[in-house]
Amino acid sequence: MSLDSNPDIQPDGSNYRNWLEYDYNPFFVFNQQGAVTYLNRSAELLSGYESIKTFNDLALSYASIDFGYKTTFMPLSFGKFNFFAITVGYEDESLIGIKLYQSPVTRENAVEKMKNYDLTNIYVLIDIAVSLAGGRLKSTSFRNEFDPTIPEFKLPQNDFTKILRKVYDGFDPKCKIITTGLKLKTGEFLYVGGEKYQLLELSVKGAPRAADYDDAIDALSNGINVAASFEKDAATLEIPLVVK
Repeated sequence: MSLDSNPDIQPDGSNYRNWLEYDYNPFFVFNQQGAVTYLNRSAELLSGYESIKTFNDLALSYASIDFGYKTTFMPLSFGKFNFFAITVGYEDESLIGIKLYQSPVTRENAVEKMKNYDLTNIYVLIDIAVSLAGGRLKSTSFRNEFDPTIPEFKLPQNDFTKILRKVYDGFDPKCKIITTGLKLKTGEFLYVGGEKYQLLELSVKGAPRAADYDDAIDALSNGINVAASFEKDAATLEIPLVVK
């Protein structure tokens, strides 16, 4: 849902619009009927784990008595998301907004050494996997939503290529569109052998998707410090950004 279609909540200047859209913290705006009029990308992802009505109810419960903004510190969990505070605000009776603040996440992994890691252009590996999948998914359109600023980094190329092949093999030939997204995760890190690494999130979405390969993807991922998670219509890989 675009900010451009909601003039009542336009920030001043296009740069502010992008800051809100790509914020790590979920943000919702509701009208008087409880219908969502805007949600940013993080809120869209969160809504896959919890009903949007839950966040409208939360906003109404923790709004200030008078017009204005109120921040409440409280632990909240929805699926894999954990939050430590919310801010609820409204300037008139037509719209109310809520922002949830994600708790920073660190993840420990049992694989203590980065073995057989090669300098890799991940976009090339994705292109190869998509090209191979296209031979089977002849009626499927492939779309990319990439952060173009991600540099080359080190990966065990053979193992990661196997994972990508199995990710795309999970999609049915009836799938009309498969969208592959790649972005840097904000506020989440992996610790391996005393070193701290930022994480990339690679998501592949489409329907129908089968879970036939999920166990194999998970097993291969665990061996190379990649965390795999699955939804009905998506497989997501969290990849350490190893640059040295």
